[in-house]
Amino acid sequence: MRQAGAQLPAGAALGAVRAPSPLWTFGLLRNELVTTFRRWRTLALLGVLAAVPVLVGIAVKIETRDGSSAGGGGGAGPAFIAQITNNGLFLVFTALAATLPFFLPMAIGVVAGDAIAGEANAGTLRYLLVAPAGRSRLLLTKYATVMAFCLVATLVVAAAALIMGALLFPLGELTTISGTRISFADGLGRALLIALVVAASLTGIAALGLFISTLTNSGIAAMATTVGLLITIQILDQIPQLHALQPYFFSHYWLSFADLMREPVYWDNLVKNLGLQALYAGVFGSAAWARFTTRDVTA
Repeated sequence: MRQAGAQLPAGAALGAVRAPSPLWTFGLLRNELVTTFRRWRTLALLGVLAAVPVLVGIAVKIETRDGSSAGGGGGAGPAFIAQITNNGLFLVFTALAATLPFFLPMAIGVVAGDAIAGEANAGTLRYLLVAPAGRSRLLLTKYATVMAFCLVATLVVAAAALIMGALLFPLGELTTISGTRISFADGLGRALLIALVVAASLTGIAALGLFISTLTNSGIAAMATTVGLLITIQILDQIPQLHALQPYFFSHYWLSFADLMREPVYWDNLVKNLGLQALYAGVFGSAAWARFTTRDVTA
């Protein structure tokens, strides 16, 4: 019998005596999802994200109660903010533009950074591997959970913005960036598509955070490092002298979702964004797998 605190050979699965069935795998994913979304930290993050469009909507309503335009008419504020008073659906686009540069990726960085390191810090990682999961399957489950949080977090922002937009401003036909008019149903469909694109835009930071999470046994250190890298990349993306490198930063094309509000849709930057996210997910997902399947797990 192996002692409880003994180190395991690199790459060995703990106590795996049979191949897990697909049903067991879905059970593991379900448990991960339930555990993640029941945490007070997760609920607090979602609450903060939902509060952003509420605050933006109230601020715009107060600013425009005398008939003036949002943003003071000078183009200040997030994209689409000047259109909110004409159509509350624009609050969805504004809220996503306001949360995507920092709030949404920060929340993803917290969840992704804690995925593996948090289990190790709590002493539960070893017991997860005792179950017939295998390291690769457990890592994929963790990443799927983080991606589920990406989707839920984005939809929370969009839903809160849609509700506030409907309560505070009129709804109806809306004008695209190209100046054409589209129906409210078409605009609602584009809002959903934009939310899905925003969620997909977070796959790169999710894979990076998961990789960092495999490097340490401290969840706080993994979360802080992921958020620190996010802030650093955001700063570097604003330095003109680095223009040759900026197209390779995972955040460079994040706001390209605005092109979905053109008629016809301008796909170039959208495709670049999704391709870049796939590249980051592939590179850092592979790095996370290489690290996690070869490390000694003692906690």
